[in-house]
Amino acid sequence: MRTRLRVVLLSGLLGAAAMFAAGWSAAGDAAGAETAAAADESPAPPPPPPPPVPKKTETPGKSPDAPPKAAPAPPPPPPPPPATKPSEKPAPKAPAAPETKAPASPAAKALAKPGERGQPRPNQCLTCHAEHAEPRLRVTESDMAGDVHWQKGLRCVDCHGGDPAWEEARGAHAEEDGFRRLRSDSDLTKPPDPVRVVELCGDCHANIERMRPFNPSPRTDQLREYWTSGHGRRLKESADPAVATCVSCHAKPHGTAADPGKHGVLAVADLNSPVYPKNVAKTCATCHADAKLMAGRQYHGRPIGHQQYDEWSRSVHAETLLKKGDLSAPTCNDCHGNHGALPPDVDSVANACGTCHGKIAGLFATTRMKHAFERVGLPGCATCHGAHDIRHATIDMLGMHDGAVCVGCHDKGRHGATVAGGEAARKFRNDLDGLRRAIEEAEAKIEEAERLGMAIPGPRSDPRADARMYLRKAGDALTAARVEIHGFAAAPVEKVLAAGRETVAEVQESAESAIRQHHARRIWLAASLVPILLVIVVLVLYIRTLPPVPLAAQDRTPGNP
Repeated sequence: MRTRLRVVLLSGLLGAAAMFAAGWSAAGDAAGAETAAAADESPAPPPPPPPPVPKKTETPGKSPDAPPKAAPAPPPPPPPPPATKPSEKPAPKAPAAPETKAPASPAAKALAKPGERGQPRPNQCLTCHAEHAEPRLRVTESDMAGDVHWQKGLRCVDCHGGDPAWEEARGAHAEEDGFRRLRSDSDLTKPPDPVRVVELCGDCHANIERMRPFNPSPRTDQLREYWTSGHGRRLKESADPAVATCVSCHAKPHGTAADPGKHGVLAVADLNSPVYPKNVAKTCATCHADAKLMAGRQYHGRPIGHQQYDEWSRSVHAETLLKKGDLSAPTCNDCHGNHGALPPDVDSVANACGTCHGKIAGLFATTRMKHAFERVGLPGCATCHGAHDIRHATIDMLGMHDGAVCVGCHDKGRHGATVAGGEAARKFRNDLDGLRRAIEEAEAKIEEAERLGMAIPGPRSDPRADARMYLRKAGDALTAARVEIHGFAAAPVEKVLAAGRETVAEVQESAESAIRQHHARRIWLAASLVPILLVIVVLVLYIRTLPPVPLAAQDRTPGNP
């Protein structure tokens, strides 16, 4: 028992000694690691460490044999500090990492520099311009709150360039940093140069890489189209400062203290946008309805005028767009183009109208009249229907009577118009009038039958059809005939009119049949009433010949013996 106890005590002492030795060695290793880490983290100045190595190798009084003795110095561990310092040498190169992120092209650099959306960016532009002494240069964030670019996350530098991190104007407006000057004068008193305005907008809107983050399939041809437009051509040729540019139609991106009105480029679909379909005509009218501004301006040697908006406002197109709210109705840009706006030439008016009126344009394109119009300089559709003051197309426009458009040429032989053409116009008018009157008569017959309470049977070709609905086919035929007239051929018009007349005849026959049935029923009713009345009269006379019936005893009253 004692022997066992001695063994247990001895093993315990040995274990404690082993643990003490292990703890001591671990503490020594930790202390060594801490000293090594302290040596690595010590901010030893970069210049002193390299010199000590050569200084130690240069011993006084030793000439050529000194280098061999210096050789053993590098292998031993004492020089770990110099070894760690070369490893620290790449550390200063860390600032080069941001340089690798910068795109190579200036355009991409201008976009990437301000642009990682969702990250705060330094913007000293507003800090300075919000308190600028000059009102026309004083801009606050509220002046840009309504702009679609600002709402999408773009900032001053995205349009104007420069360096928004500078607090000093000269550095922020340095042209080597991409700052774009919109004014050509040094004292900034003149209005912005229109050419620079167009190029500034085109810097993004003509760049697919810049536009794609905001729209997967953006248009980037606006700038190219603009230089082909009447506005762009005049700006290139004469540098006219009054010519329309991007901001003339889309509004300024922001206002200033000197121009505090409502500004900001709005999305096209915004109801308040100046280029929303219902607002386009008014936007164009700001220039084209200004008599003073448009005075003397010509296109192909003809005065442009200033009455277009007033005429369009009375047209069927304006009525459909503004009163009925049909956004597919044409306004200025539908006929003249958007960024490449130009008046349609004589040979392209029909094509412009044909974008909506495709059937009519196809018929007109195959006729001799199209070439005759072009030969004498008549603008196709606009010759008969007008350019801006387009009226409702009615049958009254056709024929040789006063007020008809055909009279203008065929009555006086103008532009080579023939008498035969006038006769054809007169026949077209008579045939159309005949079908129109027939339709009106059929409608009157249907109303009469319905007033009499009769159910109108369907026509022979479709007995289950409703007569009034079936009559619409005749109205469609009348409309189709008016369309076919633009082909200036009698046979197609007559074919359509014949189908319409046949439809009218069937409906009239059904309505008249219902009316005849009503009359027949009244006659038979009257005939059946005669014998009924005779029977009633005979019964009355017979009743009067009968003797009075005596009252029974129980029916007699005390006062009636």
